[in-house]
Amino acid sequence: MPQLFGRGYSRSELAAFTGRLDTLAGVTPLERAAGRGRGVRELSVRTGSGFSFVSVADRALDVALASYGGVPLCWRSCNDVAAPAYADHEADGFLRTFAGGLFTTCGLANFGPAGSDAWGTFGLHGRINLAPAESVRCETSWPDEHTCVFEVAGTMRETQVFGENFRLERRLRAFAGGRSLQLHDTVTNEAGTRRPHMILYHCNGGFPILAPDARLYVSHASVRPRDAQAARGLAVWDRGAEPRRDFEEQVFVHEPIACADGRAAAVLWNPQLCEGRGLGLAIRFDPVQLPAFFTWRMLAHGTYVMGMEPANCPTIEGRVEAGKRGTLPFLEPGESRSYDLEFSVLTGTDELAVMLGQIGRANGAVDA
Repeated sequence: MPQLFGRGYSRSELAAFTGRLDTLAGVTPLERAAGRGRGVRELSVRTGSGFSFVSVADRALDVALASYGGVPLCWRSCNDVAAPAYADHEADGFLRTFAGGLFTTCGLANFGPAGSDAWGTFGLHGRINLAPAESVRCETSWPDEHTCVFEVAGTMRETQVFGENFRLERRLRAFAGGRSLQLHDTVTNEAGTRRPHMILYHCNGGFPILAPDARLYVSHASVRPRDAQAARGLAVWDRGAEPRRDFEEQVFVHEPIACADGRAAAVLWNPQLCEGRGLGLAIRFDPVQLPAFFTWRMLAHGTYVMGMEPANCPTIEGRVEAGKRGTLPFLEPGESRSYDLEFSVLTGTDELAVMLGQIGRANGAVDA
């Protein structure tokens, strides 16, 4: 039952109190009117609980904004949301339009550094995040008297003559009165040949949840630094700090493990928010679908972000290196693969304790 304003309401009760449900919660199509984002289609979702987010239809339905009770949940880059016309897929051109947000999709043929191999030339983190969605739909439904669902869905394509032909079908779901967002993706290889398929969900915790007192918790069997720079921060991989102008990014490679519910979990928690009750952003995902997880500790001036990145390949060094190591995933002609993630807001130490108990038991089972 939707929990709104301190109590539960059925569908008929809400109909009695309001002329339209979107007075309280709903999905609103929008269009940007200025700057590099002019004309970009967006879908704003409000659950009525204080949780809201904006999905960008012209950027693969990625979620560029999310907040709870007026508190931002994610980092946004200086680029903001640019239209697909500004795409730069050469070398590190991804950084010209990387918006950050709750998540940016990296892939579908590669993530990690730019390079060239037998399958072609590619830029940093792939092309899909700049693909406009086709067949976009948004709807509100009541499966029963006590459940109200908000859904946004669409299809993206990444194609090249004589190259890849991927279809990404995406669905985002939230519930009236809820504090979570469910993501379901299905990627299909519509080419006639076997193709490399790499996908990474670049989830970006930012200020004020990320702050000097913030802490990151992950259900994992191991963590190691990507390189020498990360090795210098290994002892504090899970901690925030004050922003520094000279900070250099630190990337850590984790082996995610499932908690009792079958999903791996990561929680970025700030104990100081909400008048000392604390506030957190949690991510859950299936480690069978996404067997890799990376964290991006980037505490620089203006680029102050803790990245949490489930992926389908354990090689963050890119497609060329994944090919050398034998870790490069492929999709056969006609083959589909699905991925499920859930983002949720944790409020108060009781909710944190439940989540940390799940993570602790998972990690303890590995350590035992």
